[in-house]
Amino acid sequence: MKSKLVNFNLPIVNKLSKDNSIKFIKKLNQKNGNLVHGPNDQTFKIKHILKKKFQINNCHLTNSCTSALEICAILTKNKSKNEVLMPSYTFVSTGNSFARSGFNIRYCDINPNTLMPDFSHIKSKVSKKTCAIVIIHYQGFCVDYIFELKKFCNNNGIFLIEDAAQAFGSFFKNKHLGTIGDFGCYSFHHTKNIHSGIGGLISINNKKFIDKSFHVFDKGTDRNLVTSGRKKKYGWVSLGSSFLMSELHASFLLPQIANYKQIINQRKKLYNKYLEKLDEKNFNKKFFLVKKNLKNYNYHALVLVLKFNKRSKFLNFLSKNKIFAYVGYSPLHQSKYGKRFLKSDKLHLTDNISNKIVRLPMHYNMNEKDVDYVSEKIKYFFSKN
Repeated sequence: MKSKLVNFNLPIVNKLSKDNSIKFIKKLNQKNGNLVHGPNDQTFKIKHILKKKFQINNCHLTNSCTSALEICAILTKNKSKNEVLMPSYTFVSTGNSFARSGFNIRYCDINPNTLMPDFSHIKSKVSKKTCAIVIIHYQGFCVDYIFELKKFCNNNGIFLIEDAAQAFGSFFKNKHLGTIGDFGCYSFHHTKNIHSGIGGLISINNKKFIDKSFHVFDKGTDRNLVTSGRKKKYGWVSLGSSFLMSELHASFLLPQIANYKQIINQRKKLYNKYLEKLDEKNFNKKFFLVKKNLKNYNYHALVLVLKFNKRSKFLNFLSKNKIFAYVGYSPLHQSKYGKRFLKSDKLHLTDNISNKIVRLPMHYNMNEKDVDYVSEKIKYFFSKN
């Protein structure tokens, strides 16, 4: 098969059939040129869709998922309970957001079949100092025990934070991921299914934090009390920062939110094509696919876990054939800064499996012929190795 270029990711710009992001940006500029926010802004329209279609009722559109996580850290900070649990196998923003607010991070190991922690391991790490648990919805999937975990957190005075950076559009038992815990954090980075170039979202599911979240979100001020007519003058009332998403980015995001099913259906075709082509029975157990059965899944990624330590050779082979795959995360506890939180924790499963993970190209701009090409090259590699 002749070589062709297959990028790991390409952002969505003009390919939506009904409306596209560039059209909405031009419309914004023609209307009033307001790139921040206004009384009838795109942010308001997005929030309306989020509430109607995803039951995300109280939220803030942010400039990144990092900012959403930072808001969580500020809201949940506790002097006497300053410990947060999270898997080491996550993106650096998950750790960074809590470390900069003074939290002590404790790492959880991962289950090699799901690449997310086991419930038993999480419970074994909980102490009197545990303030929050961050669960990562890796690949847009969800741990089966999410509702049990929420109950456990409620009973122990612990906040549950869903890092749903990869999970927008995925549901578990009719609940949109990110709406089960006290907080949910999403990414609209251009590598995600639905994006604004850069951008994010925080869902405030614990109602006691709604007012305070406005203060943190709006530079530490109670400006929302003025705009809602409850106060005449606003002031500095808490720690906060400038976290808001611009109208420019919201305009880019709006048509994708409105047409999310079209995007997910295209990804579903690619995902199922990969599963058909990469049937593990035909590869003599040289890798396995990380997959789960979700009735409403967003088809964010297709992940291989190799059964041997030849990832570099595999990636080099793909690259030579103009296929650009990705290695996933580098575990936090293996990094220069992340080691300071390791203590005596042993993360054998994370250490063993993280250097065998490969994410294959999958994005809205791909077609099934691209999947055929990638799959045939993978088949050839494993036949020789």
